[in-house]
Amino acid sequence: MLTFKKYTENQAICPLLTLNAYLARTNPLRGEEKQLLISYQRPHKAISRDTMSRWVKMGLTAAGIDTTVFTPHSTRAASTSKAKARSVPMDIIMSLAGWSNATTFQRFYNKEIINTEDNMACALLSSL
Repeated sequence: MLTFKKYTENQAICPLLTLNAYLARTNPLRGEEKQLLISYQRPHKAISRDTMSRWVKMGLTAAGIDTTVFTPHSTRAASTSKAKARSVPMDIIMSLAGWSNATTFQRFYNKEIINTEDNMACALLSSL
């Protein structure tokens, strides 16, 4: 089960508000579909693994993450490595990733992050 909390620092990037807006906008399209993510093309059924992979890759690219290094399958490594590169304390990274020991991060997830601060996604987020 996932738990989403309100991000009060900036409502424009709040995951809870975004999820609620998505559900409200897709409600008329869903019919009996119970899957969270549905296609934006008719017949608006649950998306496939390939579609999810493509969407994640597009998101990684928009966030300035090198998709020749990080694939949709490696989003955990990408996000935790980026957090470390942004000086997020290790105890916070471990807690949010569900790890009890930093060795897991060091062995499997600590990847080199190439600085791509000049990309559009970073520019947009920093201007909010």
